Amino acid sequence: MLIQNSENRSRVLTIEHPTDSLPALMVFSGNAGQLLRGDIPTVNVLKAMRRRAQRNGVAFTMHFQEAGAVNSKSVGMTRLLEDVFGDEVVIFRHGTQETNGKIRDGHDQYLVSSKDLVVRSRSTVHLPVVERKVLRRNQRAAVNTSYDFRLPDGEPGYLVTTGFHYDLGLTPNSTQVSRLQAVKTREGVERLIQKDLSSLCHGSEQAGKKPLHGLKGLITFSGDGNTRGLIGSRWHIDRVDALKKGLGANVREATAEINVTANLTHSIQQEFLEKETRMMKLAGHVVNSAIDAIDVTTGSKWGERKLDHQFYRDFELDARGLLVPLQRFDVIENNVFYNFENADHYFISTLFGYCS
Repeated sequence: MLIQNSENRSRVLTIEHPTDSLPALMVFSGNAGQLLRGDIPTVNVLKAMRRRAQRNGVAFTMHFQEAGAVNSKSVGMTRLLEDVFGDEVVIFRHGTQETNGKIRDGHDQYLVSSKDLVVRSRSTVHLPVVERKVLRRNQRAAVNTSYDFRLPDGEPGYLVTTGFHYDLGLTPNSTQVSRLQAVKTREGVERLIQKDLSSLCHGSEQAGKKPLHGLKGLITFSGDGNTRGLIGSRWHIDRVDALKKGLGANVREATAEINVTANLTHSIQQEFLEKETRMMKLAGHVVNSAIDAIDVTTGSKWGERKLDHQFYRDFELDARGLLVPLQRFDVIENNVFYNFENADHYFISTLFGYCS
């Protein structure tokens, strides 16, 4: 594994993974509401993402989770995406009307895809309502999209992306709820695949598309699960394990090597402190030292800042419509896109590779 920070001016941290596979797809994930707290930092993040996608030269898809925390002066996520990406992408907003109420007003989710991907179907799955004793009661949804895309060797492939925003909470049953939400997410993906298979069989509007049987496929699960630690927020290992188990057999973690803090110095916010005046730098070093002492004393990583997480599985669809493990996709690199002006302005991506 090789970590590079050479694009720090563009605020991109890259973690490379040794592999012989060829670049096939980039999947981005982040919180739209947090990004919309400031237009200038958001534009900087989006521009960095666009440069990276162009550099890799592969199809890409982006999941922007709940756009609820919007600055009143913001021009909006659709406008920002159009200004940065122009006609290179297709933008689809999942709101209350588009999801028959599964997504609440003000909590829209956005799916953005490059025009190298051809949409087959979309669906939304309602996740269980979670009781958060400390914070609030939330309703979540997972949004699914299936695509046709080309593998590096020119062979047609099949892609299903799922964007989730779990509310893991602080209650004792959070691990159980995490797994339940992951199971519901997986079931939604399975129904979407069966819908694509059934549509082709019955000559619907998808008639003329290549049958799914025999296609090489990839499923990506990208999203956010909010848990809070003593300092900042962080992933809890039991929650990650519960999510992974709930998503089913043969599911792997795409962002495991990002290791929660993405190898930043404890958190983006603390790095922001260290990049200002001498006094701010000193304050940042003091904070880091204090957190190091807490980590050593407690044996926990209290300074970790939670980033989004991605899982994936690859498969081939047999004649019965079953997903047969393929083991041909892997991870070439992980990226973190961030901006020091706001600790919550970050986005992650995974560059998936394919072995012909």
